[in-house]
Amino acid sequence: QVIAEVQQAFAHIQRPSLFIRGTCSCEECMEHEAEMQAFDPGDLPLDKLDNPGWDPICFASNHAVGYFMPGLVKLVLASAGDYVDQFLFHAEQPERLTAFTPAQARALIEVLDFLLVHEGVALENNLAVEDLSRAREKLEQQAAGNSESREASPGIRTVGARKRQRRFLIQR
Repeated sequence: QVIAEVQQAFAHIQRPSLFIRGTCSCEECMEHEAEMQAFDPGDLPLDKLDNPGWDPICFASNHAVGYFMPGLVKLVLASAGDYVDQFLFHAEQPERLTAFTPAQARALIEVLDFLLVHEGVALENNLAVEDLSRAREKLEQQAAGNSESREASPGIRTVGARKRQRRFLIQR
């Protein structure tokens, strides 16, 4: 049911012709563009998205993130232990938040609530409970029609950021 709500909220978003933000045509951006062009939005590959140091979604336009959101939700629900950090990172970025409609924000709140209830161990293992709560608060503001989502203070993301950095260093 959670996935159905997300699919409905994001259903109107058509496939973008260009997935990356802006007009950069450097080698890295073009590689990410090619990867995203090849993705099946309903079946996104965890092995291409779980590395914070090389995640094409970081380069995606808001339109592309909206297009991929149902797949990103499926991915986090299926692989919360491996993908929750990246999912929360993408969901709470200020420019992404303001691009979500209130209905989309409400659908994502349902996803976060589901994760909190059903994936508590994965959240705790990833030190992501605080990150989830913060993302949920920001989405609630967007769902209420407040496009002025509050910016987190610079030090508030340290627990999740340290975890991602540590995992990135281990993977290298």
